[in-house]
Amino acid sequence: MSKETNGHSDARRSVSKGTIATTGLALGAAATAGTAAAQDDEDVIVLEADYRPDVDFDVIAELETRTLEDLIEDSGAGDDVFDDPDDWDAFIVDFDLGVEAPSWGILFTEDADLSTGDSETLGDDGAFRRARLGLVEVGL
Repeated sequence: MSKETNGHSDARRSVSKGTIATTGLALGAAATAGTAAAQDDEDVIVLEADYRPDVDFDVIAELETRTLEDLIEDSGAGDDVFDDPDDWDAFIVDFDLGVEAPSWGILFTEDADLSTGDSETLGDDGAFRRARLGLVEVGL
């Protein structure tokens, strides 16, 4: 499907063109270098708009099981990405962008050991886990 036929357009994204270009370059570089993220023991999945290479974040809260299950079901990525939802955790994170306003995102992980209050950094090795869903897999 093209972007025109599925009703999505770049105009409705809340990120700047520079951020989109940076994300595209980072994802393109990772794709040409192979999927290093898939080999890391600390992999996470973020939405494409939340992929911020080399940016620190703080874990604000862990989503409850029912909320996680609802997100997975509503995403259309159930068996396609999250083959066993019981093995996954999801967190609300706040990216440190150097501004006073929070910059929250959702982070999913099957591997990383995260807890509320932890601080981590997204790697620069992001690769699309499912491009049609805008899900990026990246190491910490």
